Amino acid sequence: MYDQLRSLEKMILDIKKQHQLVSAELSSLKQKPNADPKELAALKTQLDSRNTEYATTKKQLADLDKRYQSLAEAHHMIGEEQDKLQTQLGELQQQNRELLQQNNELKQQNSELKQQNHDLQEKNLLAAERTQVVLKRLTRIDQMEG
Repeated sequence: MYDQLRSLEKMILDIKKQHQLVSAELSSLKQKPNADPKELAALKTQLDSRNTEYATTKKQLADLDKRYQSLAEAHHMIGEEQDKLQTQLGELQQQNRELLQQNNELKQQNSELKQQNHDLQEKNLLAAERTQVVLKRLTRIDQMEG
């Protein structure tokens, strides 16, 4: 077990040495970075490309926002128009109910007038028949007197 502890201690020391080397190298790189001109040019090109993409995307976003605002306004106007139409529909339905009621009342009056007309026609017919009977009697009376 003692050997294992020594082995672990040695591994820890090796890891510490590697850590110090890597840390020193990292510190050195931070102090004086190696700038590869090709890599730097490629990164600048990539940056320019990304900036162009960003500007294009930003413009597209602005265009989409304008379109959204336009659609939202149109939607609002359609909603207002729908409310107006709904109000008109309610008014027309009320007018329709009133007209149907008037129509039913007029039909009832028409039916009553037809009945009155029928009754008057019967009375008129009866009166005409009686007048004929009276005229015949008067004619007989005149003929008897004459």
